[in-house]
Amino acid sequence: MTEPAVSASAAPGPSLGLALTGNPPAVQATRLGDVPQGFWLQLLGEWGSDGERPGEQVVLPLERLLSNMAWLRTACQRYGVGIVSTPDLDNILQQTRAQRRLLQSALAAPQPLDDSAVAARLTGTRFARQLRSFQTRDLGRLLGLANGANFSVPGAGKTTVAYAVYESERAAGRVEQMLVVAPLSAFDAWQNEVDDCFPEGRRPVVAPLVDQPPRDAEVLVVNYHRLDSRYDTVAEWVSRKPTLVLLDEAHRMKRGWDGTFGSACLSIAFLAARRDILTGTPAPQSPQDLIALMDYLWPGQGRKILPADALVSPPPPDAGALVAEAIAPLFARTRKSELGLDQPTMKVVEVDLDPLQAEIYNALKDRYVGAFDVSMTDRASFANMGDIVMYLLEAATNPQLLTAGSSSEDVITFRHPPLDVPPGTALWDLLQQYNQYETPAKFRQLAEMIEANASQGRKTLIWSNFVRNLQALERMLAVYQPALIYGGIPSEFADPNAARTREGELARFRTDPACAVLLANPAAMSEGVSLHQVCHDAIYLDRTFNAGQYLQSVDRIHRLGLAAEQETRITFLLTTGTIDEVIDSRIREKAERLGEMLDDPDLSTMALPSDEDYGPALDSTADMVALFAHLRGDL
Repeated sequence: MTEPAVSASAAPGPSLGLALTGNPPAVQATRLGDVPQGFWLQLLGEWGSDGERPGEQVVLPLERLLSNMAWLRTACQRYGVGIVSTPDLDNILQQTRAQRRLLQSALAAPQPLDDSAVAARLTGTRFARQLRSFQTRDLGRLLGLANGANFSVPGAGKTTVAYAVYESERAAGRVEQMLVVAPLSAFDAWQNEVDDCFPEGRRPVVAPLVDQPPRDAEVLVVNYHRLDSRYDTVAEWVSRKPTLVLLDEAHRMKRGWDGTFGSACLSIAFLAARRDILTGTPAPQSPQDLIALMDYLWPGQGRKILPADALVSPPPPDAGALVAEAIAPLFARTRKSELGLDQPTMKVVEVDLDPLQAEIYNALKDRYVGAFDVSMTDRASFANMGDIVMYLLEAATNPQLLTAGSSSEDVITFRHPPLDVPPGTALWDLLQQYNQYETPAKFRQLAEMIEANASQGRKTLIWSNFVRNLQALERMLAVYQPALIYGGIPSEFADPNAARTREGELARFRTDPACAVLLANPAAMSEGVSLHQVCHDAIYLDRTFNAGQYLQSVDRIHRLGLAAEQETRITFLLTTGTIDEVIDSRIREKAERLGEMLDDPDLSTMALPSDEDYGPALDSTADMVALFAHLRGDL
């Protein structure tokens, strides 16, 4: 986008010039004429002073303008300041006003389509798949909205429903093509599902964005990273025809304008004829996660939709109920219980620390208890706690990682240096002894479980957040010819010539009887992958405070299409007296809150077994408080 020019001649008196700048676009605000200093100082206080000339010109996120237009108009009237905006920004402001009216109508009088109306909308279209009753209901709710959110649980067929929404809107003449923004792990589902939803000869061409959009692509699939890096290319494709822009696993853009993914998604939203989002975990950590999702669907309205009382940190006890009431008309959701699946067998296997491992863990607790004695509002201190969390997780699961440090292929938020331990100290001697002679207790327990499963012909999915753990287990479990997926294993869409790809590893796990184990990192595979046809056992070697990632990962093997009477077993290896117990408690609390927001008690069931990016190590102040209590010995 070229540098905007706002002419002072367009404004006979003091005016504020507003123009779009950059890609993704931001807003450039310029003083035109004799704008009162008092007005400008108020504007800087409200919008900030980013830019090279804060005395005359500032740059702000587009969302900040949209959400503060009422304040701006009032301030302009008070000081006698006019507003001059460029045609492209005027168009966005007009869109926003129109969307606000649609939102108000949706909140005041929701008008979902009944089953017969849904059938009528699909009659004569290319869509041919028989929908289940809950999918028809969800489709009716989504078609009754100008922009829709499908928060159904993973495995409920959200992709199928999304294709039905698209085809219905296309047949009605409102859209002609669809952009799907999704993680790489979901690409396969979008390409495979089209075969089930449309008859041969009438299928839309579904293609990933590699360099340029294929000329015949009707459905273009792009991952979140590439949407940002190739924004101009994607924006040009979206602008050529009326487009439904859909975000799959939309919680990935929860940081909104403050994040790379969020900024690109919120910007492309203004080019869409219709916007939809899919995610089973829309607010995995707190109600604040919903702001960006609502802003995408209804630009500038996120904080107006959501009750302010629920958006404080930490959220109040009634936050879930407040949010549930506010957003109820705006989304569809199928619960886990509606899928007709038997509940998975979920259990915790408690693993006691070996004496040497216990000494190492307790030494770390003593070392770091003081480090957590910081102000809960000190964000810099909060951010520095991430490495300490990594060390505690490693000590609880595999102390051999402490002296190795993170892998370069770990997710960025998990990368950390080796533990700083001076040679000759007691802790140094403990670590050297452990590395030389010990096998982690969790590894030994895991090996026993894998052997038992393999003897019964059962394949096992193993989750760990640390790449070095996955690589060590690959060597340890070599007899089972394990498949391996983490961030360093490329997708064939990104590197079709790679010797080892995610798709190839998944295919080997699904089809090769000798491959009895899949080792996976939740950051790379917690979304978009279906394994329920071949695998019915999942074991969590470790978990983090990221509740959404956990809830998503559970559903890789427990989803729609699971054979009747098939038992699904999910096991958590939990080291007693360690950070594992803190994480377990925090995940429970987060899942309960999310279940309340979505009116879905099934989420609590998935997170609360009674016998039981791509998020940071510490995701909230409450996580930090809980961990500090553990270090002090209060838990």
